[in-house]
Amino acid sequence: MHPILLAFVVGIMGGGVFTLLHLPLSWLLGSMTSVFLINKWTKLDLSWPSYFRDLGLIIVGYAIGQSFSQETMIEIVTQLPSMLTMTVAIIAFSMVLAYITSKMTGIGFSSTITGSIPGGLSQMVALGEEMKNIDLTVVTILQVIRLLSVIFVVPFLVFSPLLEGRGGSNAGSAVPSLEAPSFQWIFFLFFIIAIVSGIVAKRIHLPTPAMLGPILVIGGFSVAGFSIPHMPDPFIILAQLSLGIYFSFMMNFSSSKGLSNFIVWSLFTSVSLILCCAGLSFVLSRWHDMTFLTAFISLAPGGMAEMALVGQAVNADLSIITGYHLFRILFILFIIPAILKGLFKLSFFQKSKQY
Repeated sequence: MHPILLAFVVGIMGGGVFTLLHLPLSWLLGSMTSVFLINKWTKLDLSWPSYFRDLGLIIVGYAIGQSFSQETMIEIVTQLPSMLTMTVAIIAFSMVLAYITSKMTGIGFSSTITGSIPGGLSQMVALGEEMKNIDLTVVTILQVIRLLSVIFVVPFLVFSPLLEGRGGSNAGSAVPSLEAPSFQWIFFLFFIIAIVSGIVAKRIHLPTPAMLGPILVIGGFSVAGFSIPHMPDPFIILAQLSLGIYFSFMMNFSSSKGLSNFIVWSLFTSVSLILCCAGLSFVLSRWHDMTFLTAFISLAPGGMAEMALVGQAVNADLSIITGYHLFRILFILFIIPAILKGLFKLSFFQKSKQY
């Protein structure tokens, strides 16, 4: 069987098992778990090209874009001060955790701080490549462990009795409804527009282009008053499968031999960051008129695509969630590099022991 097709079949099997067990984000977590186990414990050749991940991101971007309206855009603008406050608080706490990790493991502070900031795996690894005295293995492991911790922990927290997350069937563990009206010809027109916008966004080097392009274009149509057809349930499942299978290939710690203590501390800091975001979410929910679930998913230190899927599963406010995550991504991309480059010139960092 072709490696790509085999990976897809294994992903469906894992997603199906997680669905039968009524686990949250069953198709994403199930496919990620099953493909990882097959990769780890068998000699089967599995493969998943990046353009399938991009397709999943386009679907998520479309779903986010259709949730926008003039009212939500006004709400996002009014919340810019809180977006800045919460982003700075999360980054500051990440730096504290990076310092603790550096002290407990002996790994250079420059590497741990670059790996601890929740700015996305690809973006922070690329930032590390631009700087001197950065251990990219450390950065990669920290980012991957944080991302995987968030992907697994946040959905279970959201769906737990503690937070009482309730969602529709389109992104949770229930079997989706395949209603014929979901498939309208006008949907395919807008979906093609979303695909083209993702390609254009990649050409002009926007961050996370496959998702941000459709968000901007489809969201623009929605804000302008166009009636955007809803994303059909099977497409949401396809997005979860695509992203889950892709993430499974990131779960490779073969290069981390001898770093067991470091990995334990990475898990500790990841969970600590999630708990910090939960505390900030309580403050944010009181600051603005939003549910705790929306606030928590908005601040969770995961990727925008994964958190959007969680938000959709519990019927949270996708536009607000996207606004906070997009603000944090842009802040980290455009502001943090200059701050880190300035910090790394200080004598404290120059004397920092490297791994």
